[in-house]
Amino acid sequence: MSLPKQFCCIDVECVATGRRHDERGVAYVAMVDQDEHLLLKRKVRPSGKVENYLTPLTGLRPGDLGGAPPLEEVRREVVALLGPSMVLVGQGIANDIGWLDLVEGRDFAYSVNLAEVFKTYNLRYNNYAFFSLQHEANMLLGPGTITEPHDPESETIACIQLFKRYYKNEIQLQQAKRKLL
Repeated sequence: MSLPKQFCCIDVECVATGRRHDERGVAYVAMVDQDEHLLLKRKVRPSGKVENYLTPLTGLRPGDLGGAPPLEEVRREVVALLGPSMVLVGQGIANDIGWLDLVEGRDFAYSVNLAEVFKTYNLRYNNYAFFSLQHEANMLLGPGTITEPHDPESETIACIQLFKRYYKNEIQLQQAKRKLL
């Protein structure tokens, strides 16, 4: 079995637009194609007032989003780069799909969640272990692959590299899962 003909990775970063955990607004979108070329790297003006930039997680600071376009404009750019045969790859990709209001079968073919691909049964604790993208990339692609968590560009490139190396190679995938534990 081979890799899909067309695939890309999308990563969305959000800022806090309120005090509750579910009050978030899209602030950054990055998209990389299967050849690791950056297709899109856009800051986004959140629809609500930014309460907290969540700088340790997003790298964004006050003033960074000045002049940024609204989400709908960036969403249109993303959709124009996709298509019904495009496969979306990402760590927790369902969240990114939801933030961008993308629809499977219309905007893209299907998605592959790398968190599910690399989940590993841990005999010691008798449960499944899930790993961060930073852990997966640094353990499997080499130390320093992702140095700053939540940097959309480096995360999308790492996702593409992990997908190409392990997704359709069951022997290497099983070896990788053991290494992640």
